[in-house]
Amino acid sequence: MEADVTLSKGTQLFSLLATTYNAMLRARKKELEPSGISFRRTTVLWCINIMGRPTTVAEISQIIDRDHQTTSQLLRRMERERLVERHKGPHDRSPITVVLTPKGKQALRSTFERYEMFDEIASSLSPEELENLIAYLKRLREKAIAQSALYPPLPAPLASKIGM
Repeated sequence: MEADVTLSKGTQLFSLLATTYNAMLRARKKELEPSGISFRRTTVLWCINIMGRPTTVAEISQIIDRDHQTTSQLLRRMERERLVERHKGPHDRSPITVVLTPKGKQALRSTFERYEMFDEIASSLSPEELENLIAYLKRLREKAIAQSALYPPLPAPLASKIGM
């Protein structure tokens, strides 16, 4: 007797989301190649820039959905590349904050000069379809975060500031 390997609707959705994400990520990485800045670094630069102030490692971790250690290691590498500066607070327990350097700001500008791939892919949907998809994905993300996310949901003012 053969096993039933029919995927549930939820599993089909997950598979489709994962493969779509991976395909879009590969397209964006290809688009970024001329800048010499990786997608992950671009995301961190964007995160710090959008905050408009020195940003803590914890905030960056939460926004990019990576654990604190992974984010800290990436920031150390970015600091060696002179894309960011990390600053210790005035007290022993003060969080480390991160700011963009002039080189980091230039790198961010160069990566956003080449920022058409996602819009090109999204153009396969009508404006109404795109708005609906965004709304549906936000609901799914909120439910997933409630189930077992690394971090709690972002505070509403911050979430709206970064389009989440």
